[in-house]
Amino acid sequence: MNKKTIKAVSRRILKTMMADEKQLRMLLETETHGVPERQLDGLLIKIEQQLGRIMVNQNKLILLQDITDQ
Repeated sequence: MNKKTIKAVSRRILKTMMADEKQLRMLLETETHGVPERQLDGLLIKIEQQLGRIMVNQNKLILLQDITDQ
């Protein structure tokens, strides 16, 4: 397998994950002083979406690693 390509793909996935994590941290720092949970639906959905993106990228890295280990 081409190690240079594998490294480039890994780097690209990690870069995306870092950006997603930064966005997630910003969302988690949003002040919600006394706002009822039912009014936070949009924020909670965005947080879940960011978590989903991070999870997908983690799975990509694991799969890439499994494939390269074979």
